[in-house]
Amino acid sequence: MGAYTNFFLGSVTVGGALTGLLFVALSLAPQRLMGDSASVEQQSIAATAFTALVDSLWLSLVALIPGNGLPSASLILGLIGLTGTVGLTVRLLRARSKEQLSGRWPMLLPLIVLLYGFQAASFFTAHGSKAAQSDAATFVLIFFGVGIARSWELLGLRGGGLLDLLVSRAGQARHRSAGQEDRASDSGSGSGSTAPV
Repeated sequence: MGAYTNFFLGSVTVGGALTGLLFVALSLAPQRLMGDSASVEQQSIAATAFTALVDSLWLSLVALIPGNGLPSASLILGLIGLTGTVGLTVRLLRARSKEQLSGRWPMLLPLIVLLYGFQAASFFTAHGSKAAQSDAATFVLIFFGVGIARSWELLGLRGGGLLDLLVSRAGQARHRSAGQEDRASDSGSGSGSTAPV
């Protein structure tokens, strides 16, 4: 394990600190996540952030245990993340008629499901301890990124990256097409009416 020991020691510390900070952030605005006014989208953001950070933390902890438990840990954590994220996607699909949702989740959650699927699949593809450690280190970094990005979004902030650009462009195109449809229906109903004689 020598080459990865320091990495996993550091990631355990970072994972614990980030998970703790997420709890602090959640405690500052609990009304957005609990009660009658709770937003399903905010709950899903918090859940995906928490799951990603805990995934990184546990994967790092397992890596520090002697032996090669990383493939099994990747399978278990990948399946937990996969099923949890699919469940959140279903909840958001059902909530579309009840609350205004952003355009980000249809792009992000399938991507996160795919990442957890790759993590679970690494159980079958990691041959040997070195490959398992390399895969685990990659997933730790990826899920730290997911957890931090989702935590950032939970605070109501946007990163201004490629995803934000794509979502804003898609929203603008949707508004333009809706405006054109409204104008077309207005002109169609106006041309069919007759003036009184």
